[in-house]
Amino acid sequence: MQKQNKTVFVLLGVNLVTIILLGSLNSTIGQQGVFLYLPALFFLPGVLYLDNSRGIPLAFVTGLLIDQQIETPFGFHAFALSFFHLIGSNWVRGVNYRRDFVTLSLQLPANLLVFVLWFVWIKLFENGQMQWTLGRWFIDLIASTLVLVPLALWMPRFAESALGIFQLIPEGREEAR
Repeated sequence: MQKQNKTVFVLLGVNLVTIILLGSLNSTIGQQGVFLYLPALFFLPGVLYLDNSRGIPLAFVTGLLIDQQIETPFGFHAFALSFFHLIGSNWVRGVNYRRDFVTLSLQLPANLLVFVLWFVWIKLFENGQMQWTLGRWFIDLIASTLVLVPLALWMPRFAESALGIFQLIPEGREEAR
């Protein structure tokens, strides 16, 4: 039990570092008019290493951190990541989750769905405060999808490395690769 609680904090640290790095990258490439939107990157490590009672709060807190960083309605990403954690935890039990492209089959549609929902939210409720045209949205979607593929393959390995540092990798995970 205590090991799972420590795992939550390590994975929260992994998510926080990744959010900060992604924010720094976005502030640099944003000057060229591109925004990388990758919320689906953050729910898979919790799905792989935590049960729902710890994974959902991790997804929720991570979503609140994303909401704070990119100034979305508070709770938008928190509920979205919690929802995808639930879907992902059921999905992972039914497949060999260590196959890299199998995880992408969940993360790519999840990212697309949240991307579309956020765009619709902006168009319906932001009253023109944020000028995000459909053309720019497609460019950001394509750029985000292209970047999501390698990062989605990297993120579980990064989480596993961080857990390995603290000797928190669950039994049987080492030989599942």
